[in-house]
Amino acid sequence: MVAARGAGMKPKVALNGRFSRAHHPTGTQIASFHLFDAILRKPRDVDLVVFADPGYPGVREWADLPRTQLVATPFRGWTRTRCQIWEQLFFSDAALHSGCRLGHHPMNTSPAIPGEVKSIVTLHDLNFLLHPEWYRTLFRLAYRWVALPGLHRASRVVVISQYIRDQVKRHLSIGEPILRMIPDGLPPLPKAEPVMCLSPYIFCVGSYQPHKNLARLIQAFKKLRVENPVLKLKIAGLPEKRFQQDRELDPLLETPGVERLGYLTPEQLSANYRGASVFCFPSLEEGFGLPILEAMSVGVVVVTSDASCMPETAGDAAIFVDPRNVDDMALGLRTALHLDPRAKEKLIQKGRDRARLFCWGVVALQYLDLYQEVLCE
Repeated sequence: MVAARGAGMKPKVALNGRFSRAHHPTGTQIASFHLFDAILRKPRDVDLVVFADPGYPGVREWADLPRTQLVATPFRGWTRTRCQIWEQLFFSDAALHSGCRLGHHPMNTSPAIPGEVKSIVTLHDLNFLLHPEWYRTLFRLAYRWVALPGLHRASRVVVISQYIRDQVKRHLSIGEPILRMIPDGLPPLPKAEPVMCLSPYIFCVGSYQPHKNLARLIQAFKKLRVENPVLKLKIAGLPEKRFQQDRELDPLLETPGVERLGYLTPEQLSANYRGASVFCFPSLEEGFGLPILEAMSVGVVVVTSDASCMPETAGDAAIFVDPRNVDDMALGLRTALHLDPRAKEKLIQKGRDRARLFCWGVVALQYLDLYQEVLCE
């Protein structure tokens, strides 16, 4: 299936929709979809050619947008390895064949040898480089091959937080004018009735990855459970094969009061946010921390780490804890659970105001300006 709209000889930009392989999209894939969706829906002077799988929810609609060509690419039927090989060896030729002089890669990796097609890479984090202990060996080595060369050859590297910007300058020696910062936006959560639960619960969103810090969160929860035996901890997410297994986490997941929700649809996610007494995001390392803003947008008190990019994303609208200190985490959660009504409402309103600052429409305009900037060089 190939659908096209618009005509003319103006420069074209190829969008790498490899994220559309995901059947259970999380973090980076979700952000990449919403980034492209916002860009494609903006009025623009540049034609866009999107290589994506129309089986991914929302992608098929792109074929009907003005100045848009959707090139159906069967990522969902391919392995992760085959998708990476396509990106490395075939993307640039496909882009040139479609008349594109620039390619945008939204998920960290890009062709090591971009050839005649300039590249813009959106970099979400450097965990694969700075925390190799979190990843399985084969993935870590392969990711260095598909990420680092392309970053060093890119026309622009866009980072999503000042925290990652500082890391890139320090560890990759990439600076101005190549390096730019454009924060992610916040897609609205679907309307949903709050989960009805007879007991108060703490909600957490995060795959079972070492840096998500779930083991310490459960240990902190156990301390609170002594004081409040009906309190629950609900965890949304699934294990991921590319990460090392946290052997300490497995037995802790059997703790009384801990509920593993698995992968949630957007509607289920929204309902669980809205029903929570507190949302906790105790991660050790993030590039942006989207769940913080999701929780704030629907009026949930947020407890999060005082490390990485979390203070940058949350501003003054959260309760911060030391993510490596179980006692401090328990104290932060206890404080959040027992806020007096006036203080709670004030913090919730700060959170709503904070979430409104992150708009995909504004993000899209910044990227469209960046496309024109690179095309004119």
